[in-house]
Amino acid sequence: MIIDSHAHFWRRKMLPGSILKAYIEPLLVLDGIIDFSKDREDAWPITEVFAHELVDAMDGAGVDKAVILPLDFGLVEEPGIGIEGYNQWVFESCEEYKDRLIPFVGVDPNRGDKARELIQRFIKDYDAKGIKVYPATGFRPNEERLVDFWKLLDDYGMVVVSHSGASWGPLDEECNHPIFYREVLERFPSLRVVIAHLGGKWKLETYELARTHDNIYADCSAVQGWLPSEPEVAIDRLEEAALHMHDRLVFGTDWPLFDLSYSYLNWVKFVKEENWASEDVKEKMLGGNMKKILGL
Repeated sequence: MIIDSHAHFWRRKMLPGSILKAYIEPLLVLDGIIDFSKDREDAWPITEVFAHELVDAMDGAGVDKAVILPLDFGLVEEPGIGIEGYNQWVFESCEEYKDRLIPFVGVDPNRGDKARELIQRFIKDYDAKGIKVYPATGFRPNEERLVDFWKLLDDYGMVVVSHSGASWGPLDEECNHPIFYREVLERFPSLRVVIAHLGGKWKLETYELARTHDNIYADCSAVQGWLPSEPEVAIDRLEEAALHMHDRLVFGTDWPLFDLSYSYLNWVKFVKEENWASEDVKEKMLGGNMKKILGL
């Protein structure tokens, strides 16, 4: 079984304009492939993405299941459709593909009581298994004011996927350091936290945490950003992650954000076929580890 632990879909009005534009900028290297003479937001092929498009990509790549992560940027800049509507749409969209798609709740802990109420609602209505958080919206995970938030997730056995590494636009990148989870992991040793993108530029912090905490994991999404131009960097990143994370490394794509430059199918093939780890490590990373985390 292959499980993509890090995928998204959205409607245009669910993402604030400043955030969307910030994420479009790297695509300027594709000018000529995309007609940027038009409004860049309208010209971007992934301004809106839907469940059926992801499932089609999964079918083509031989991926069995995917975890869907809504993104809450609403306290940085309010989008046209709020976070409740976004989450509701994601969970309803996944209902059509219940055997393939696993929706997590996406909410900013800065919302306080409303964040906890939203989480409990989707646990009750849909048996939600996890949550996506994005520290760059303005919080450090180790802040004392967030203890009740992490306690709630721990009480319900929720899996946490946390963005790490680079952020753009009005977001505070300095909040994304994985090391800020040290106190959270110590206080809640049964809370499972997946650090996205291996930790990005702070990947060594992820590996430092992994040496002392069994409840820290990492996904490899965005590593394909080095492809196809620098495959040796992608291989080095995967080798290093396998060395430090052992059986706590999980596969991810960040679909659809890299699909224009390096397809979903090619990323799956790269991870499966390149010589960066033993076949046993690859098999666990591609699905076995996430299957265990999710209790599938």
